[in-house]
Amino acid sequence: MITGFHHLTAITKDAEKNKTFYTDTLGLRLVKQTVNQDNLTDPHLFYGDYKGTPGTILTFFELPRVGQRHEEDSLIHEVLLKIPQGSLQFWKNRLTSGAIHLIGTDKASCTFQDPDDMKISLVEVPEMIAPDQATRHSDVPAEYQIIGIQGIHYTVSDLEKSETFFRDVLGMKLLDHNAHPVAAPEEVSRLIQSSSVKPSRLGKGTIDHIAYSVPERKNLDQILDKAKESQITVEKIIDRGYFQSLYLREPSGLRIEIATEQPGFTLDEPLEKLGETFALPDFLEQKRKAIESTILNRKK
Repeated sequence: MITGFHHLTAITKDAEKNKTFYTDTLGLRLVKQTVNQDNLTDPHLFYGDYKGTPGTILTFFELPRVGQRHEEDSLIHEVLLKIPQGSLQFWKNRLTSGAIHLIGTDKASCTFQDPDDMKISLVEVPEMIAPDQATRHSDVPAEYQIIGIQGIHYTVSDLEKSETFFRDVLGMKLLDHNAHPVAAPEEVSRLIQSSSVKPSRLGKGTIDHIAYSVPERKNLDQILDKAKESQITVEKIIDRGYFQSLYLREPSGLRIEIATEQPGFTLDEPLEKLGETFALPDFLEQKRKAIESTILNRKK
């Protein structure tokens, strides 16, 4: 049912620095500039491959006044991104030449932090981005470009219950505390038992939630039924325009989204123009003037 990762959503303190890092340094495409639909005063930026393919998407809410995060119990603390085999040295050189400190490295990966200190690892895999998905704006050659999300690391307060959720509600396979979608066994959600009882606190660089992908709306209803059977907290099921979403709280309290693959980001912009305008799905168009006024004024 779950076909793999759909997107990650995190918090940035500065949208312009965030945009420069993800489009210039990492070579991703800005595929959508829109608003946080749950708080119409906050910009929401989406990055991905040229087509904005599910599984390549990193999204950010801009919260300029957000403080430092505190990582203790129950948090999502690292994203792993796939890069082509043989491209690691290119990325090490690119990152260090841009004054980005590598906090970890081995034969197949390197780890660093984005401008908000979100932890990212680039991991070599035996594949390459498809030609029609390669971004065109960047000086990162297609043969080195980031392919998509390979893994997520969770720290959870109740490892056994969280594993049961991934297995019984989301239908994933579990091996050595790693959850894998049946359709994408190479994509890993690693579950780690927390060693702290203190609550984590939201701040810049916090990963708010992870979204997994399903083909269509009926799959959301199927997972919703399983969540109710397992007495999992259901936040909401909602049409976001670009996709339909189900939001759950897994047993350790972390927000998990399940999102449909369609209709996608070309809903309101043509493929060749993705990310060039401030976009809103149809149900928010009547509020465009107020939304734009608030967001544009905040940038002054």
